Amino acid sequence: MKLTHRLSILFGILLLFTSAHSQLLYRISGNGLKQDSYLFGTIHTMPKEDFEMPKKVMDALKSCGTIALEIDLNMSLSEKIELAKMTMLPNGGTLKDYMPDSSYTKLKSYCMDSLSWKESKFEQYSHMKPFFFSSVVLQEKIGKQKSFEMEFDKLAKKYKMPLIGLETVMYQMETIDRISIKDQLPFMDDFSNMSEFDEMFSLYEKEDINGLYKMISEETDMLPEFNHWFLDVRNANWIPVIEKQISKEATFIAVGAGHLGGTNGVLELLKKQGYSVTGIND
Repeated sequence: MKLTHRLSILFGILLLFTSAHSQLLYRISGNGLKQDSYLFGTIHTMPKEDFEMPKKVMDALKSCGTIALEIDLNMSLSEKIELAKMTMLPNGGTLKDYMPDSSYTKLKSYCMDSLSWKESKFEQYSHMKPFFFSSVVLQEKIGKQKSFEMEFDKLAKKYKMPLIGLETVMYQMETIDRISIKDQLPFMDDFSNMSEFDEMFSLYEKEDINGLYKMISEETDMLPEFNHWFLDVRNANWIPVIEKQISKEATFIAVGAGHLGGTNGVLELLKKQGYSVTGIND
């Protein structure tokens, strides 16, 4: 499979694994904390039939007073409108304005023939930036899906727990926008093969972070600016937010698993601040 397609899958699900650890759930303790908090690495989308909430995750969540996700999913109408605007190409442009004619024709044929899109639907989505267009296509290929983040949002409402974001959705969108439209274009090359996603999902189910790291590490070096802004900078920004929150009360924190590992990952950054961060197997 082409490197560009591998990257489109990675960007489409916003999932970059860079960890050498073998768990997805961690206990945060020590450094003067009066209660333990928990950190869980998620995958942001998966087939609905494959979704399962691990008991150890539920136990950790129920022991906490607040849930913290990357962003607060409960947005106002004005925020949703602004968010939708930020997914669109500038000046009313379409992908046709940025892609070679042959590539655009191939993309259109794929969406209409393989995804059964009507031409009007394709024209509507063609106004989206490549990052977001590729995400829409991947979601349609997966079909019915679930995400940990949406489930945690439902659980927060069910148990009447506050839900907070480590950052704002606008900041997250601005971070994505640091990748130029030109650099996003290779993600549109080929959507026909799902084997890369299937392999990553299989490794995630096994909590095989070593296997995921081996699979992805060669590709992540191709986009150092993405790694810097989307991973390293955001990880560092989250630490003081996390520290302030867990000093107040037990908190269940869930972020994309790609933010956990590496020397600039959330696990190591918390350890550098003096916390004990231990994996939970059962």
